[in-house]
Amino acid sequence: MRPFNCFLISMCAIVGWIADNGRTVFTEHWPALILTFIGGWALSAAAMILNDYFDIEIDKINQPQRPIPSGEIKPKAALTVGIILIAVGIFMGLGIDFFEYYVKGSAVFGVALVTALVNTALLLSYTKILKRYSLLGNFGVSIGVWFGFLYGDLIVDFRLGWFTECLGFSAFILNFGREIAKGILDIEGDKENNVTTVATAVGKKWTAYISALFWCMAVTAVMLPIFVAEASWIYLASIMVCAVLALTVSIWIIINQSDKSIKIIKTIVLWTMLLALISFTLEALLGDLIDPLITATTTLI
Repeated sequence: MRPFNCFLISMCAIVGWIADNGRTVFTEHWPALILTFIGGWALSAAAMILNDYFDIEIDKINQPQRPIPSGEIKPKAALTVGIILIAVGIFMGLGIDFFEYYVKGSAVFGVALVTALVNTALLLSYTKILKRYSLLGNFGVSIGVWFGFLYGDLIVDFRLGWFTECLGFSAFILNFGREIAKGILDIEGDKENNVTTVATAVGKKWTAYISALFWCMAVTAVMLPIFVAEASWIYLASIMVCAVLALTVSIWIIINQSDKSIKIIKTIVLWTMLLALISFTLEALLGDLIDPLITATTTLI
């Protein structure tokens, strides 16, 4: 299931809620928040499981220690659990919509359910089709990360917010670079099974350059809330840690594309995403208590 990955995806949706609605989500929407976390976790876990189910032959070469190719878990059992988790995720989405629409008076019914169905379609199309076509697969996974923020942005008032969408865009770019970099680890198995990735198409060095480019773009993207969403000093101070980490892995991957380095780098990017979520949350909860960065700077000048 990759619990840490599932946790991050669930938190993208939670942070999307918080970024759009502030502190009120904890007092007025906490039942839906719990359902959101469970549903996000379930769909993320299903994606991980089904990806391993369809990648058995590839993993026999690239990752033979994983539960299915190693024989620890039978493929049929994995498939069954994956289908059950999809059902749980969709059911949670339906529960959220009922609560928000009938109890809290949300502007529209179906945001959570549609989000769950779209993400289900993405994970199924990724495991069977998209991942065999390089950037399309990377795009499918990363757009699923953005969907978490989009869902949190729309669920209450069905209106887009600059701050939330800037966060979603930043997470999308950061994850896109990570997905491209991960292909370096799987070159041998992907070639053997006719799976086209950036790494199999252009090699390790150019894949490293492309991943680094996206991570540098992510550094630029996380600065957008300062200019278009009136983010505060709290956001700048906390997000700078993420920016430094993103720049560090950008340099690192260009210098070294060994399997050991890539494994460490992709883990660092996951932790960078977690720190970014913390930064987004701090701004959403405390940013309104402090003057926006640009306003404060102008006043000082």
